[in-house]
Amino acid sequence: MITANVTRFVDLIRIAARRNPRTVAIVSDAGHLTYGELQRHAQVLAQGLLSRGLVPGDRLGILSQNRTEYLETYIACQIAGLVAVPVNHRLTSQEVQYVLGNCGARGLLIEAGYMPMLPGLLTSLPDLHRPAVLGLGAEAIGGSYQSLLAGDVTLAQPIPVHPSSPSTIFYTSGTTGFPKGAMMSHLNILTRFSSWGWEYGLSGGDCVLIPGPVFHNSFSALALITLAVGGRVVLMREFETGRAAELIHKEAVTWSFLVPKMISLLLEASGTQGDLSSLRGILSSGSPLPQALLDELVERLPRARICDAYGWTETGWLTICRHADLMRGKRCVGQAAFGCEIAILDGDGNELPAGTVGEVHAANPVPFLGYYGNPSATEAARHGRWESGGDMGVLDEEGFLTLVDRKNDMIISGGENIYPAEIERVLAEHPDVLEVAAVGVADARWGESPRACVVLRRGARLTSEEVLGFCDGRLARYKHPRSVAFVDALPRNAMGKVLRRELRDRFAAAQAVNTSRSA
Repeated sequence: MITANVTRFVDLIRIAARRNPRTVAIVSDAGHLTYGELQRHAQVLAQGLLSRGLVPGDRLGILSQNRTEYLETYIACQIAGLVAVPVNHRLTSQEVQYVLGNCGARGLLIEAGYMPMLPGLLTSLPDLHRPAVLGLGAEAIGGSYQSLLAGDVTLAQPIPVHPSSPSTIFYTSGTTGFPKGAMMSHLNILTRFSSWGWEYGLSGGDCVLIPGPVFHNSFSALALITLAVGGRVVLMREFETGRAAELIHKEAVTWSFLVPKMISLLLEASGTQGDLSSLRGILSSGSPLPQALLDELVERLPRARICDAYGWTETGWLTICRHADLMRGKRCVGQAAFGCEIAILDGDGNELPAGTVGEVHAANPVPFLGYYGNPSATEAARHGRWESGGDMGVLDEEGFLTLVDRKNDMIISGGENIYPAEIERVLAEHPDVLEVAAVGVADARWGESPRACVVLRRGARLTSEEVLGFCDGRLARYKHPRSVAFVDALPRNAMGKVLRRELRDRFAAAQAVNTSRSA
């Protein structure tokens, strides 16, 4: 019987470590870590997690800001056959409880700064196996991360797993107001990440800055891709403009994924805080790349290849608007990425011709496994071999995709996805709120920001500050509405569905009038 030597992405990192054990793999605030050290730490950690009573298939939550140990844990989970569950560290305690409870997490790695959440998590999550609750930079029920690394026994061979078994669960907000756990198989991760490496031309000679949180699929993927090809990862704990510019210059960073806001801030800072000229590649995503910002990038970094991308957590980046296409004036999200197919379908699942607006669908060689414990949401996202994220768009004759609207009314603020239903679910709990709808409004700094449109109960009185304050502790800070509009009624269609687009148009028209008056 012939077995494959590479069945999961971690095997590529193991091969890179065997090839160049003394080469620096990760640069972080903690210093430099070589490939040999990275591989040993991951193997020791994998053995330690299994010795704490976890078994292959168990879910391990990771609640931490960016640090070297985060990437070590990703790798260790694959070695041990565990399922990594990155948790957004900006969530409230209630939201973290939901995520860990929804996936039935058996283990948890929690950074010291989030320890105040731990008593509540232990009380509300009976599935958590206490010896497998470990502290990062602190002691937890099962000890500390460092205590595991002190062990001498390493897991010499990865635990055998089926390529189609779950590897990672990334949580993405849903239209119901509760996050959904998108399950990725080992084969899905292997094919998806590898194709991205080919698409972007990453190699062992690259130094890649990871400026955003690795609980995001995009940032963690690029870090792991870089390690798989033997390159160097420069991992920022969190994005800070001056520090990012300094690192790009000091470490001779060649490539990075940056949302447009990060690009804008870096260009502003680079004149006094660092030279960006080592950059040969920049991927932008999260929100549209403004033409003025693109023009400035090209002028300031003429050697850099720039591309704009679009995708979903469930499927990764689906389209790329490559440098050559941007330079010839294509202002859209590009053509289908390597190995991906894009189609526009009508409500009956029929493929529409070029130039016709419909729902954007994608087909990847290895689709995601579905939403954990949510078969109805999985079924709703699939139409035969196609998957949908709910966006509306149009393809031209060359296969370039232009987004027209977001079917699910998602708000993109500073590169972060915010779903109105999450805000609405929280504010609807206020005893004085009769109805609420959240929409995105233009924001000079963030591109868009959430606005809560509130209908009060008869006789009730609330201020904007009281509405906004009600979100404290109930909703992650970045999801908070930044403004409130009190309305007599919400616009609805004949079926009673709130017409969010009508609200957005109303605010856009008012803004246009105000702008014209001030001109």
